[in-house]
Amino acid sequence: MSKVGNHTIRSIDSSIEINGKPEIIWDNITNVKIEQFSDPYIFKLLDIPKPLRAEVLSEGKGGKRIAYFDTGKRFIQEITVWQPFEEYSFLFNPEKGFRVGYFFELSEGVFRILSGAYFLTYSGSKTTLRLKTEYSIDNRFYLLFSLPVNIILKAFQRYLLNSIKKNSE
Repeated sequence: MSKVGNHTIRSIDSSIEINGKPEIIWDNITNVKIEQFSDPYIFKLLDIPKPLRAEVLSEGKGGKRIAYFDTGKRFIQEITVWQPFEEYSFLFNPEKGFRVGYFFELSEGVFRILSGAYFLTYSGSKTTLRLKTEYSIDNRFYLLFSLPVNIILKAFQRYLLNSIKKNSE
């Protein structure tokens, strides 16, 4: 845990084992298509936008990917690490007005999503896919929001990882 300005920065990660090679999984994490999966009811209840797809516009470090959501809002992601079949990291860069939970403005509010990273480890016929998300919470609200944010982000990570697994197997 670290602090920058009036925000405390934390990270959370989840992993899943997938029956498949990193080459297949890589395409399913860089160019995501998950609109066909229904998101958990709790996300609808909490007004968390449903992710639809993400498309890489330019590959490599410094490249861009756009993630689309059912609200019409997007993340304009900047790729920070591009190591095919091993690691894919990015800055989220949500559009202004991208809200979750009815009032959390992700681009400049009390809760912000900062960066994400996927790590692939291949062993035998299985690949372990780990997703790390870095986020920040305004220090004034940290005690109030820390636990719920952690629980919801963990659930969101599991949803994404399970969707990627279904697409990859």
